[in-house]
Amino acid sequence: MEVEKACELGLCYGVRRAVDMVLDAVQTHGTLHTLGPLAHNRTLLRQLESRGITRIDLSTTIPGPAVVIPTHGVTPDVLRYLRDTGRVIIDTTCPNVARAQQIVAEMAYEGLTIVIFGDSEHTEVRGLLGWTEGRGIATTDASSLSVDDPSSIPAAVGIIAQTTQRAEDFALFVQQVCSTAFAGGHGVRVVNTLCDATRRRQLAAATLARVVDAMIVIGGRDSANTQRLAETCSRIVETYLVETAEEIDDALLRGKIRIGLAAGASTPDSSIEQVERRLREI
Repeated sequence: MEVEKACELGLCYGVRRAVDMVLDAVQTHGTLHTLGPLAHNRTLLRQLESRGITRIDLSTTIPGPAVVIPTHGVTPDVLRYLRDTGRVIIDTTCPNVARAQQIVAEMAYEGLTIVIFGDSEHTEVRGLLGWTEGRGIATTDASSLSVDDPSSIPAAVGIIAQTTQRAEDFALFVQQVCSTAFAGGHGVRVVNTLCDATRRRQLAAATLARVVDAMIVIGGRDSANTQRLAETCSRIVETYLVETAEEIDDALLRGKIRIGLAAGASTPDSSIEQVERRLREI
């Protein structure tokens, strides 16, 4: 069996930056608590826990003088609350997410109604909605925005994307929105807030998927960028999403000569190495 890795895979700049920040800060504070998971990968979180970095939520009393904002960011209300408590804030919000927050805040200030192409239950999207000051809608279904009375549509609309969505899906969504719900002379401003690291990983995975017998995508099942990566590959070739090497079933790969590996942007290097080692043992 031949194993080949995508030319872009694993931890992105934003997650590596966050990990470096908390590992540096824990040296000063002894233990640290993040408001939710630093990133959506259980292996990574277990590694951080072994270094004294654990997750909590706002419903829990925040212990200690310092608190970590995760890579997906938080709402401005949460930021204000943390500042009012006088705690040291270690803000690991991904720069791409922080840019998206700034964009929706500016759109809201200008009076636009903001449509976020993304999963309304995802941590990043919930944070972005907070920055819209109540002027935001989150959906991946353009038809849900259609209305019978065009006069009821806001005169100015801004559209952005959850940073980990697929570029082609966002483009189609924008096209559908502009041709249906917001047709009829209404102003629409579209800003591309997609993460380039995510796009490069998707492109690299798709390129590899075209020349292998099966793809294995490594990452958290609750990771949005890993899910998009698996979706991208599965449209091309037989694809399996795994979090750990132990999940790989020999029987599924029987008869496969060439296996491709891709990994989400929150997948630690150790997970990729273990999966690659497991495949070479089969």
